[in-house]
Amino acid sequence: MTAPVEVSFPEWFAALVPRLGTVVRCHLPGAPVDARRRELVSSVVSDAAGNEALYRLHAGWLALLGPVELTEVDDEILAGACAALLAGPAGGLDLGDLPGEVTPEIRKAVLALVAHTAVAAAAAQRASSLRNRVAGRAPRLSVHALGDLAVVVVATPLVAPTALVGAALGALGRLAPAAPVIEVESEPNLLAQLLAETLPTWLGSAWGRTLVARLPVEVPVAVRAGLTGATVRVGRGRVQVRNGIAEDIWALFDGEIDALLRAGSHSLTRELRATRPRR
Repeated sequence: MTAPVEVSFPEWFAALVPRLGTVVRCHLPGAPVDARRRELVSSVVSDAAGNEALYRLHAGWLALLGPVELTEVDDEILAGACAALLAGPAGGLDLGDLPGEVTPEIRKAVLALVAHTAVAAAAAQRASSLRNRVAGRAPRLSVHALGDLAVVVVATPLVAPTALVGAALGALGRLAPAAPVIEVESEPNLLAQLLAETLPTWLGSAWGRTLVARLPVEVPVAVRAGLTGATVRVGRGRVQVRNGIAEDIWALFDGEIDALLRAGSHSLTRELRATRPRR
C-alpha cells in the first residue's frame, strides 16, 4: 500500500461537483467505462492516495465483478489516473497523451472517478482526524476540529451511497467460492490455449465462481474454429479444457472466436511487455 498522500478536500470537491452527473452515469448501464474498469480505476486511485480502507472497499467490489481483461490502453489510463490524482485539480486534470481509441466520454468518466475517489479519500482522512479528536488523542475544540466536522457533513451524501453498496457487495463477494484452477492438458492446441486464457475472466465473478462450484454435474461445451476444436467442462468445482470436440457435448459454438483472439493477443502483449528489458 502506498504511503498516505495529503488530498485537498476543497480543491477536489470543487472539481467533483460539475462531474457528479458523470459519476452517477458511471454506475448505470451503458456507462462509458464498464463496471469492472470503474472499480479498477477507483481501487488504483485509492491505493495511490494511500487510503487502505477505500482501496479494500473498491477491490472487494471488483472481486465480486471478476477480473478485468486488460490491454495496453488500460495500463496507460490507470497511470494517467494516478498522475492526475497526484497532480491535483491545479494540474488541469489531464490523463496525458492516450491513443485515439480513448474517446472523450471515457476520459470524462475516468476523471470523474478520480475526483470522486479523491473526495472520498480526503473525507476519510478528515473522518479519521475527527475520531481521534473525539477519542481525546487530539484537541477536541479547535478550528481544525470544526473543519473536519464540516468536511464529513458535506462529503457524506457524495460518498456514502457508493461506500455502502461497495461494502455490501464486497462482503457478498467474500462469501463466494474461490476461483477454480483451469485444468488444461499437457499439449493444448491453440484454441484450447485461448480458452484457458479467457475463462478466468468469464468465470471470475462471484456468480461465475459460484456456478462452477455448485453445478452438480459437469457441463461439456465445445468451440470449433475451422478444423480445430476444444471442449470445456464446467461443474463440480472444476473447469477442464481439452483438445477436440467430445462426443457428449451439450452445445457447440462454431466460428465465434473473435473475443478469444482478442484476449489471447492482449495476454501475449502484456507478457511480452512485462519481460521486455528496461533501458
